[in-house]
Amino acid sequence: MQNYNDLSSNEAQFLSVVGVKLQQFNILIQYFEPCWKSYISVYTTTGEYRRTTKKQRKDDVFPDIETMLIFILSYMKNNPLQQTHAAAFNMSQPQANVWIHLLKRILNDALDKAKCIPCRTVEGLNKLLVEGQDVLIDGTERPIPRPGDPEVQKEFYSGKKKPHY
Repeated sequence: MQNYNDLSSNEAQFLSVVGVKLQQFNILIQYFEPCWKSYISVYTTTGEYRRTTKKQRKDDVFPDIETMLIFILSYMKNNPLQQTHAAAFNMSQPQANVWIHLLKRILNDALDKAKCIPCRTVEGLNKLLVEGQDVLIDGTERPIPRPGDPEVQKEFYSGKKKPHY
């Protein structure tokens, strides 16, 4: 099982497995842990209302909160098959499925509290800019359909042909 103690001893390996630097991880855990505790104090892992208080047990799937965060971050970074990810953490695929869906929500809440959620609307971006927030732009090149009208095509294409190798 991949755990925090083993991975944190090698920063390069930690970054390649988890997708964030060790220092960033340690900051994120400060937001993730309260979100987890808040959720698990009210609900079970299956989303039902909790009748008894949650206690740490020896046979819990995750020995600590750090391993739980490594589980979801490594899943988000590497996008493995659930069966493969489950095997890496000594659990069944159905268990992994439940944990992935639950921890994605918890991670999203933690990122929201840390003010690290990407802005997805123009209004949201304008609000951040007015507030003086730092904004990082991460763009993805997306293909657009080629217009059928030759005059409209001239606006989008330079006319240069791609080189043949």
